[in-house]
Amino acid sequence: MIVLETDRLLFRDHQLDDLEPFCAMEADAEFRRFVGGQPRTRFAAEEKFRRVYLPAIQHRMGLWATILKQESRYIGYCGVYPHIGAAGLIPEEGVLAFYLARPYWRLGLATEGGLAFIAFAFWELKLSRLVASVEIGNDASMRVLTKLGFTQFDFEQGQRRSFHHFELNNRAAPHRARAF
Repeated sequence: MIVLETDRLLFRDHQLDDLEPFCAMEADAEFRRFVGGQPRTRFAAEEKFRRVYLPAIQHRMGLWATILKQESRYIGYCGVYPHIGAAGLIPEEGVLAFYLARPYWRLGLATEGGLAFIAFAFWELKLSRLVASVEIGNDASMRVLTKLGFTQFDFEQGQRRSFHHFELNNRAAPHRARAF
């Protein structure tokens, strides 16, 4: 199922054909640097893909396969998923996330996908707030969130990893995506 489309990107359910490029992303040390640290083994990446990404997304909230339309190529996964806090699910809130393979960095694709999912979250899903977290040092993702209108509301100092936390409240957002 196609959930969203922009000028250059298509967002749909994950398919078995996405397994190889997904595993290649997860094995890339530079890609994994700010999303968990160490590269995943083939076994671990395949297990995560089958357990987390291959099952159908419920209630249109999840991380969708991201396809570069010009090449019909899987380049990552993006979307809005439910925001879960210490007390459980936070109603009317979602988490924006974008994970793109390294060859597709610095092309404006994260911003394009982010704009599409902001519109989707606020206008289609009727959410009131989006949040996002970025590991310290990931300046590119921080710039994307700033371009998208997010503001930092917290900083979490950890022993191994530290995070900037961002938020965006429901407001009129630029919209160039088509929801299906």
